[in-house]
Amino acid sequence: MVEIVNSGIQPLQNLSVMSMIDEFGKGLVETQLGNGQRFGKYHIENGLRAIESLVLKIREEQIDPDRFAIGSSSPTLADAFIVPQMYNARRFFVDLENVCPTLLKIESHCLQHIWFMSSHPDVVKSRYP
Repeated sequence: MVEIVNSGIQPLQNLSVMSMIDEFGKGLVETQLGNGQRFGKYHIENGLRAIESLVLKIREEQIDPDRFAIGSSSPTLADAFIVPQMYNARRFFVDLENVCPTLLKIESHCLQHIWFMSSHPDVVKSRYP
């Protein structure tokens, strides 16, 4: 799950990548999202769908699935990678209800944990304007 985010989602939505795609796509039909943003959104959706599928498969094997991504009683690195991607997916107008409803529940649970509450981008922005 971590590697899906690390190599399959995050690098493809960097501003430098999206800017290059926008530059290559100049003159093409413009929509609400630029070409680079559409490219980023596409990869975010695909990556989150893959993670959603993995989480569901793991949960099938558990008698009592926990609220974190891989069924532990505390957050793992998987959760630490998933939660920021959910935040970022909203910036790209990803329909999270349809793409990854299980990940939405995991995110909601994680955001109640002190590790995520103290490092949430909105909290950090308010501390360091």
